Amino acid sequence: MPAVVISFVDGEVLHAEIPELTFEMPVIEAEVRGVEPNNQRAILPLTAITQIIVGAPEPPPAEDVVAGWDRAAFHFIDGQVLRASIAPDALLGRHGGIWKVFPPGGVELTTLAIPYCALKGVFHVRQWDSRPLAERGDGTRIDTVTRVLAERERHLEELSTPEQRRPLMSRMGRRRAP
Repeated sequence: MPAVVISFVDGEVLHAEIPELTFEMPVIEAEVRGVEPNNQRAILPLTAITQIIVGAPEPPPAEDVVAGWDRAAFHFIDGQVLRASIAPDALLGRHGGIWKVFPPGGVELTTLAIPYCALKGVFHVRQWDSRPLAERGDGTRIDTVTRVLAERERHLEELSTPEQRRPLMSRMGRRRAP
């Protein structure tokens, strides 16, 4: 049974052993290992889990090996983003996936099991560039978006009546006394 570290949505962490992790069911069964001697086994819904670290970290792969792997950005529902090169032997189940990940500048290879319900998506990226959009040298795109939004606003303003252009509070009728 592989030892795992389970991270929950609320920030709690649980050390456990699991018989097999396939993500074919919406729950996982675990033998709990921790300070609480009363807990032995648990059934954990995947909707409560953010990620699972499976086994011990491994030594880093050779640079030429990692260069052949896909680069991915895992966007989690809670806003976290994990950037990593992913080994080609990912296991994708019905309710989640298991990936061997190596972050840029990392020192170890980690096996992560992530339920799909914890993710917005896993994006294949061309390059590692974490600078804000405005600093990437693609200012023309931002200028275009700003110009389009301004044109839409101006067009809507031209279509509005003089009554609609008055401030909202002045357009509200006063309640009449009976």
